[in-house]
Amino acid sequence: MIGIGIIGAGRICAAHATAALALPETRLAAVADVDEGRLASATQAYGCKGYLGYEGVLGDPEVDAVVIGLPHFLHEEVTINSLQAGKHVLLEKPMAMTVEECDAMLSAADASGKSLMVAHSQHYFPQNLAARELIRAGELGHLVLANDTWYKGFWEGGKRPEWFLDDAKGGGMWAMNGSHMIDRLCFMLDSHVTGVKARVGNPVFGLSTDMGIAYLDFACGISATIQHLGYRDGVNRFDAEISGTEAQLKVGGDGNRAELWRSRSGAWEEVPLAAPELPTRDGAPQPSPIFGAQLRDFALGLLEQRAPSITADYGRHIVQVLTACEESSRTGREVIL
Repeated sequence: MIGIGIIGAGRICAAHATAALALPETRLAAVADVDEGRLASATQAYGCKGYLGYEGVLGDPEVDAVVIGLPHFLHEEVTINSLQAGKHVLLEKPMAMTVEECDAMLSAADASGKSLMVAHSQHYFPQNLAARELIRAGELGHLVLANDTWYKGFWEGGKRPEWFLDDAKGGGMWAMNGSHMIDRLCFMLDSHVTGVKARVGNPVFGLSTDMGIAYLDFACGISATIQHLGYRDGVNRFDAEISGTEAQLKVGGDGNRAELWRSRSGAWEEVPLAAPELPTRDGAPQPSPIFGAQLRDFALGLLEQRAPSITADYGRHIVQVLTACEESSRTGREVIL
């Protein structure tokens, strides 16, 4: 089994810890955090060792790989130090705040010979996987255009941490959710972005970014739009539509229910989705099927000594698109990647 150490006992820790406890390929070795209260709660909940600060995890011989779930401005430092300490890394998205940081992390991974995988969880949602396969099978004909929309409450989930309200630390809706939307389109279209024209800002709250709209050109020859808003008062929406010469797909789902529709004779027809199959140990807590599938994919890559399914180069591309949109917003010009 792969010994997993989780660096960061914040909001995403539970999903990773439960998966590490449940999967037959992994064991949860330790959790680290700088907050004593959070750390105590995590070690009590998951029955593992705890380290105040991440350095203890890097020195623990029972830890083969770390999952890094820290604020975005800490990704580069902690990832490089983890790789240099001989640990494989599963890193929460976005990979980093800048392309230059991504390049430094890529160099560290190459020098260490350790695996660096970016946790773009959209690759494990059943509706996204099914949509990608239908597109690959030619069900839509030739692709024409796509759009992805996400409206959600800025304060969803309660109080935001201080760093999230500071764009200089990688906070805001654009880094957090824009990365999901760009990734989802790249994954389903099986293509990368070649150019952007965008506007990113904070007109609602005047804090960190609370809106973003982008026009993206893809290498596969189509264009797509992204609309994101962290609203003060509104209605949650998270869906994407992909249109081809023969049909359309609509991808939805709020995290509790996966949804996929195909156009048929002028109406939406729901596409049945197979329930995800995830092997777990007897008596283990039930993990999120998404985070469980993601961690299992990472662990199997290590056990099978293969490259990660979601490479650091891919994570770098998502950051490149995010930051190109910000540059386009500043300059008012299209940015070619």
